Amino acid sequence: MSTIVADNLLIALYLLVWIATFVWYHWRRHKLDAGSAIIGSYVVYAVFSILSLNDDLFSIQYDPLRLFPFIYLYVMLMIALSPTIHHHFHPVQQLGEPNTRILKPICWLLIICAIIQIPDIIQGFGDGIVKLFTDASAGLEAYNEHAEEAVDAGTAIRNIPAIIFNALYDISIFLAFYYLSRKDRSIIFTIGTLFSAFIGLLIPIMKGERSIVITNLLTIILGYMLFHEYISKKIARWFRWVGIVALFLVLLPVAAITVSRFGERNAGVTGYVSWYVGQENLYFNNCAMDAGGIRYGDRTMNLFKRLFDSSVPRNYTERRYKYSNLKIDDYYFTTFVGDFCLDFGPILAFVIFVVFNLWVLSNTSPHEGCLKLHQLLLIFFTACICIQGGMTLFAYSDGANLKIIVTLLLYAYLRYHDLLLEKFPLLKHLSDSSQ
Repeated sequence: MSTIVADNLLIALYLLVWIATFVWYHWRRHKLDAGSAIIGSYVVYAVFSILSLNDDLFSIQYDPLRLFPFIYLYVMLMIALSPTIHHHFHPVQQLGEPNTRILKPICWLLIICAIIQIPDIIQGFGDGIVKLFTDASAGLEAYNEHAEEAVDAGTAIRNIPAIIFNALYDISIFLAFYYLSRKDRSIIFTIGTLFSAFIGLLIPIMKGERSIVITNLLTIILGYMLFHEYISKKIARWFRWVGIVALFLVLLPVAAITVSRFGERNAGVTGYVSWYVGQENLYFNNCAMDAGGIRYGDRTMNLFKRLFDSSVPRNYTERRYKYSNLKIDDYYFTTFVGDFCLDFGPILAFVIFVVFNLWVLSNTSPHEGCLKLHQLLLIFFTACICIQGGMTLFAYSDGANLKIIVTLLLYAYLRYHDLLLEKFPLLKHLSDSSQ
């Protein structure tokens, strides 16, 4: 049997396993939800992996495929998916309301930071979105300019509102759908958090960054699918129509960026799209489990390590130079599973996935048909890891470690605030009186 035939059989088998997983999941649930969205995305990526593997230009980049890496990747992705699957297989009747006002200042902070970004968006509108449709090289120029700026990334704090906005962006999506699910929703906070989500789609377009646009778009879709059963049918219909229009408006400049960056190359747009979307499964299979060394957490835990070790690379250019001996770096996609394998090795990465997701499962069980908001936040966080990194890399790496910090801090505050109120009824009485 020739190598190309064997490779196609292996990747086709991997695709069939994900299709079977999707069918099994839908048979258990009988409705589309966050789990459906994540598993469905893995099916799509596997299809594009087949296309990329058989592309004349890109097929030479891949080594012969092996069975075990695909088994390992599937098992790790299912472990990461387990909190989302468990949540949807054990639906709750209602969401608990937090007995705290902490969400209000968070919303105001988000809205203010989003508004502060507007002048830069307006200023860059002519040189950004409009130019994408009038200048064939605009997307490539914006990308190259951003790549040059990345050389100095991590050396200084330049834009505090932008840092705060990026750190809270996933939470803004979570809060937007939380308010949409409430009957006594605050119009200001609902519109404000939705506006923040939209701003998060515009900013990376100005910089010619497709991956962040797609990542943020997938997070919005995930938020809708996770909260869908708690949102009224009227609002759900409204959001679907608005979402379709917004999706079209966002994908147009993404398509323009793609044409700008790759349209004049020999492979054309189609070949590069197949490679861009489908490379992660193939590169993971080839390199991620044995890259000739590990990065000791320098990507997935970059910000945490830099607090204690000044020698840790501050950005991806420094990191690629430091680990130039490895077979693959973060220029290529290997999924978030691949990121952890490259940082810690496949054995320790497996242990990390099992321990973390067991902890999540043990802390997200509903009580008497009610799921607390902090529990749903933890489920949302794990689902974000799955959907954001299924095609690319671990989206919470480097400076995005801040997202982990703020998410877990909010989780801890909501959890232990509610716990204190349950243990000490007088505190609950005082809290109710203050409102």
